[in-house]
Amino acid sequence: MTRRGHVPQRQCAGCGGRFAKHSLVRFTVTRSLAMVDTGLRGEGRGAYTCPDPDCFERALRKKAFERRLKAAVDAGILRHDFEHLLITLVKNGKKANLRDSKGV
Repeated sequence: MTRRGHVPQRQCAGCGGRFAKHSLVRFTVTRSLAMVDTGLRGEGRGAYTCPDPDCFERALRKKAFERRLKAAVDAGILRHDFEHLLITLVKNGKKANLRDSKGV
């Protein structure tokens, strides 16, 4: 019998669901600028959302990024980075909305 390793779980700032870390989008603060962390290993505090525009917008409305990152957030820059990431995922043939694969 093969033993599976530990899969890190994180909570979506928008919907509040707990999912595997690799299936979420990470946001971080660098030099007092919040941005998407495409490598999932950036320095400092991180906030996560599902790769779903609805979850992202809900997190912005709830001001979840400000609370979790403990910093002021420019919603315009964050929205631009998030949309760019989704476009990149689609261009690379990856599913932009992973909600079905997460069991939601």
